[in-house]
Amino acid sequence: MVLGCMLTSINALNVGADTLDETDFYYQEHQTIFSTLKSAYRADKPADIHIIGEDLKRTGKLDAIGGISYLTLLAQYVGTSAYIEEYVDLVKEKSILRRMIQAAQQIERSALEGPADVGAALDQAQSHFYQISQSSQNSLGLSIKDLITGVKAESKMPFLKELELRQQKFREKGPDEPGITGVPTHLTDLDKMLNGFMNSNLILLGARPAMGKSALILTIAENICFRNKVPVGIFSLEMGASQLLTRMICSQSEVESQKIQTGSINGGEYQRVVAAANNMAKHVMIIDDQPGLKITDLRARARRMKEAHNIGFLAIDYLQLLSGSGNIRSQENRQIEISEISRMLKTLARELNIPILCAAQLSRKVEERQGHRPMMSDLRESGSLEQDSDVVMFLFRRDYYDPHDKPGLAEIVVAKNRHGGIGNVQLAFRKELGQFANYTAIGTQAPVAKGNREAFAAFSPEDSI
Repeated sequence: MVLGCMLTSINALNVGADTLDETDFYYQEHQTIFSTLKSAYRADKPADIHIIGEDLKRTGKLDAIGGISYLTLLAQYVGTSAYIEEYVDLVKEKSILRRMIQAAQQIERSALEGPADVGAALDQAQSHFYQISQSSQNSLGLSIKDLITGVKAESKMPFLKELELRQQKFREKGPDEPGITGVPTHLTDLDKMLNGFMNSNLILLGARPAMGKSALILTIAENICFRNKVPVGIFSLEMGASQLLTRMICSQSEVESQKIQTGSINGGEYQRVVAAANNMAKHVMIIDDQPGLKITDLRARARRMKEAHNIGFLAIDYLQLLSGSGNIRSQENRQIEISEISRMLKTLARELNIPILCAAQLSRKVEERQGHRPMMSDLRESGSLEQDSDVVMFLFRRDYYDPHDKPGLAEIVVAKNRHGGIGNVQLAFRKELGQFANYTAIGTQAPVAKGNREAFAAFSPEDSI
């Protein structure tokens, strides 16, 4: 599978040649093919069945590996597989195990021969396994010099040059554009606090049931997809795709959900729905509503979303409906299972290099507390959720507990922010549309006209100052 991928994909060629060595392959024929592929990689030459076949023919090794038909078989066997990293890891692991077996056999033979110096024999045995350990590490770390000069940087450019480009890009932004470096959610106060959703970050959104966490996730996903024009993926384990579509059309057209469901809409509302649906169809949003997913299945589907649609943001609703990988240890303890899920989600965010927003249920301790304000300790079933997440947010609506306490006002409590400050963000919640929007206090909406200020100065001493 590794050799077939390398013969058919330039990305697979780069990954395989950069990670493996010819001794990692068991069969001599495979070692020969890989060695030829790696030579092409080092020479920065293209590599496919015909080119590698000609190289093998020129060196007199084509017949030894089974001819051009065997190369064709390798390529056909792969098909459209996209899991080159997993295949490379399997080959590397088996290679290490073979080397461990060989080292153990050498150590056993040396011990049975009764060495004169036991200390030297022990040192040699330790040396065998140390060499295996060193060779199994793909990298010994990154030098600061390499990062600053751009040799090993992700952007492939010097740090100061990258900073200059950021500075120039910031200056070129218009007054209406957000001055942030992450993915804008267009919830202004939240963007200012988090600097947008940063790539490779796992963002956790905790709330009690019926607090509106699904609506908030959809609002953020809509803003990122329809306003930023970024492809978005959504895993909805609670609601079906048609339900999500209805919610999004309500939000985008600003027509109440009940009217759309019953069909009791007038001509103007129908036109708004048509316009919203046509606009939404121009953007890429992928909804996976398969219930009862395992975390391993979700990771595989997310990778396919990234490859097929190049998604730039992923939302998951919600974490407690996911199950673990299925090993016996995690099945016996839900806390261990949640820890495994959160760790794999963080790894997925780094692997895909996109922000992942995941909703989570809070425990009933919130209901027993005076004021009902959520805290980090309210995250259900595992403390690893707050450990693995880069950002932890809680959604809190006072009118959920008291309809007369600040109706229509919602609050996001940013309890953890690995890359910035924490605090509270106020939002407006339009319940009939299932939509969250920016909140502006009445006193900051617009400046009072000078004439009005003078006319009412007698009634408002502050305005006369």
